[in-house]
Amino acid sequence: MKQRIPLLAATLFFVLGISNLSRAQKVEGANPDQASISASTDPKIENPAEDTFTENAAIKSLFLTLFPNATGQKWTQNGTNSFVSFLNNGRNASACFSAKGKLNYAITECRKEHLPKDLLEKIRKDYADWRLFRAIEIKAYGETAWQAIMENATGFITLKYTLDELEEIQAVKK
Repeated sequence: MKQRIPLLAATLFFVLGISNLSRAQKVEGANPDQASISASTDPKIENPAEDTFTENAAIKSLFLTLFPNATGQKWTQNGTNSFVSFLNNGRNASACFSAKGKLNYAITECRKEHLPKDLLEKIRKDYADWRLFRAIEIKAYGETAWQAIMENATGFITLKYTLDELEEIQAVKK
């Protein structure tokens, strides 16, 4: 597990960046589908972001097994990876699958009640003057981690929690 933590942390940062970019597009009112269409019609602009999704029975079968309550699925493809955004039990989620039908990662937005009890206890004990701003659950490489962004009057901190430990990975002052 200790050897996988750096890889999981790198994946976490990558995923958070993608998640924040996606959220920024929604906030700004941008339509990502429209942006990729207009970019692909200009021969001077390459659009590596999305390819046409090619149905893969192995991926769809694994997806339905892993997320039986998923609704509102939106599939895209980039190279050989397939991406899906969906609601899972009413929570925003996304997942990435390899061409061979294996889950690369899944990210699910969390509210306080979705976080592990041990994490909530550590937050209550060590971060009593902070409030939960945003949290996600990340499943990658057979491991699960949670990321919690906490806020108080002076700034934000980002916590990473695995079943082994709680780590403060970033602090930003307001």
